[in-house]
Amino acid sequence: MTQSILDNDRHAAPPEGPLPRQGRRALVRRAGLVLVAALAASQLQGCFVLGAAAVGGTALVATDRRTAGSQLEDQNIQMTASGRISDLLAGHGNVNVSSYNQQVLLAGQVPTQADKLQAQQIVAAIPNVKSVANELVVGPSSSLQEQANDTFITSKVRAAFIDDSQLYSRAFQITTSGGVVYLQGLVTQAEAQRASSDAANVSGVKKVVTLFTIITPHQLQTQYKNTAQTPVTPAGSAPPQAARP
Repeated sequence: MTQSILDNDRHAAPPEGPLPRQGRRALVRRAGLVLVAALAASQLQGCFVLGAAAVGGTALVATDRRTAGSQLEDQNIQMTASGRISDLLAGHGNVNVSSYNQQVLLAGQVPTQADKLQAQQIVAAIPNVKSVANELVVGPSSSLQEQANDTFITSKVRAAFIDDSQLYSRAFQITTSGGVVYLQGLVTQAEAQRASSDAANVSGVKKVVTLFTIITPHQLQTQYKNTAQTPVTPAGSAPPQAARP
């Protein structure tokens, strides 16, 4: 498990005025079509599955705990890393590159141990990358059915987070490879523990690996208050009880 402390960050400014309901629905439909197309293309190529954050574009800027600049940097890192690893493997392997707050996760399969180490070196050399979590497995690439199952598990974990009223689901980036779920995000310790538990209870999940950047409850209520879905109960204190009649 890798966790780090974020001392200073600022929430991205919200866009000017809300989108009309029809506009929001159209945007969601377009984003869904783009995601489906990206997944289909990656499966047909049998090489790379890009992190879902690379598909969202600017649509989630105002609801993400990362700044707009950090989100853009993550997308640039993902694109650069994917291209360079693709050149390295020359059509072999199945690598998922997921960058969150410039902390990069490499998941999937590569042909040799040398490929695994070189992939990490390639990503670490990209400007502004803070750290690399190399979770690549040396072995044959996963089948299309296995990749589809991983995508389905990711969707079920996302749904579990949405259903949990104690979590702000958009604070989490979810990656699944070989049934192992990797969680990234800017979250409090309480959020981290709850999300890990929720993910572990999803059917088909073999293991949960957390790669969170931990923030304090005070930071959540001040710097990230627009993405704090529920009140934060201080550690060690009980929730308020209803008064007796």
